[in-house]
Amino acid sequence: MSSAPTAAPGRPLPPLSLPVLAVVALTAIVGVAVAVAIAPAAWAVDIDRNLRAADALRAGSFRTIEGYLYTPLAAALTVPLAVVPAGVAVAGWLAVRLALIMAGVRRETAGRAIGDRAAAALGAVTFIPTLHDLMLGNVSVVITATLALLLWWRDRWWTGIALGLVLATFPKPQLIPILVWMLVFRRRSLLGALGTAAIATGVGVLWLGFERYLTFVDVVLHVPYLETPMYGNLGLTGLTPDLVVPLGMLTVAAAAIGLWRGEVAGFICAVGAGILLAPYTMAYSAVPLLLGVRPLSRVAPRTTFALALTGSLGVLVFLPLWVGAVMAVALGVPRLRWARAEREPATIRAP
Repeated sequence: MSSAPTAAPGRPLPPLSLPVLAVVALTAIVGVAVAVAIAPAAWAVDIDRNLRAADALRAGSFRTIEGYLYTPLAAALTVPLAVVPAGVAVAGWLAVRLALIMAGVRRETAGRAIGDRAAAALGAVTFIPTLHDLMLGNVSVVITATLALLLWWRDRWWTGIALGLVLATFPKPQLIPILVWMLVFRRRSLLGALGTAAIATGVGVLWLGFERYLTFVDVVLHVPYLETPMYGNLGLTGLTPDLVVPLGMLTVAAAAIGLWRGEVAGFICAVGAGILLAPYTMAYSAVPLLLGVRPLSRVAPRTTFALALTGSLGVLVFLPLWVGAVMAVALGVPRLRWARAEREPATIRAP
């Protein structure tokens, strides 16, 4: 996967430019303001639901938790958090996700000064989708980490294991375009992901009972809030019916062209398509787009700067337009330029 330029031995990379620091500052200001505004309603909502699902599973009444759409295995894996004080569980889950973000930033800013790394970390954490995930106690940061493994390592079956565990516990529809991308560019990883998901699900059925999984399927097929006007839905399905079909078809076409453009453009468009086409999309769904910042900045620096500058505001004001713009930029880069970028020596991929 594309990477920022690496420094020559003994020579540090140049410091981040003032425009980049301006992006970080604006992102942080908007993020803090939004965090203060939504904290009373958003803090720990998702992790609390997960903990209550774990308690219900322990009590033998799984699926009594309204809005819980994860598998019985996810609830079972949450049980260890349910036996400690709620505050400890919330803090621990927050620490895990912050650690994942910091690890990703460290990898993506290799060779830069500590101040630059701190600025990049601040921008990543205060990006509205990331902040939304952290506040709710959602799993989008974890999903993004599993996708990063696919991008940063060569195509091996074991690089799909983490995504397979996600599929077995948090089977979000927005991952479907990613699986299609893997079918084209990461076939071994796809086999590892699907195999892991199948094994983990089998273990879950044997451990927790087939009936609980039937209940899970029934709940997913009859989600109450999907049968009513979806207040708060930021994806295409939240628009009027007259717009959903044509824009959905346009999104599918853009994703297909992205796959033809190449590995990186295909990934960015697959992520965007998943966000736009999911039955229900919230701000946290856009966290994986952070993985496209650096490759896009190499092939289209000016437009990437504009996207970064408007990122948090774009998500808040009209997410489909901003995500569509990200996809359009990826598609606007000539295929040969993407191919050259993917072959450059600066590309970092582990053996």
